[in-house]
Amino acid sequence: MKVGDIVIVSNLGEMKVYRAEPRDLEAEAGLKPHNVKLDLIDAKDYVASHWKIQDLVTDEAGQFKGGSQGRGEFTQGSVGQRHELEKRVEAEVIDAIAKDISDTVAANNPPKWFLALPETIFDRVMQKIDAGAKSSLFNSVKKDLVKTSKNDLVEAVKKRLS
Repeated sequence: MKVGDIVIVSNLGEMKVYRAEPRDLEAEAGLKPHNVKLDLIDAKDYVASHWKIQDLVTDEAGQFKGGSQGRGEFTQGSVGQRHELEKRVEAEVIDAIAKDISDTVAANNPPKWFLALPETIFDRVMQKIDAGAKSSLFNSVKKDLVKTSKNDLVEAVKKRLS
């Protein structure tokens, strides 16, 4: 990792974008370009992923168990089906993450960038990132590193050369 590179870490709840900056004067002068520290340049929260289903819908399954018993007949009442609401909310958050990653790479135009996403959403997000942004992707990690200290991130996302 060199000065000017970008590290993007994200999960369904938040995204953090770091830029590699020189750690000392030698790195700033270009003598030791690998001697970098990460500075947070952007952070986003995806609030929709934190919502509970009861915040989105007004009726829960089984709330009106008996239904109507008028005129001697018995109806089922409300079943409160979810209609795949959880999957739809997750898909919208994944679309937002991919768009934010593509926009961040386009706006900063880094020489190379690193990406860390949880394994559960990695493939779905990668499919939606713009091809132009993918072309400068240097390394990707299938791990949730959002809560990782920025001092440990450099080692966590570096490409292992063996």
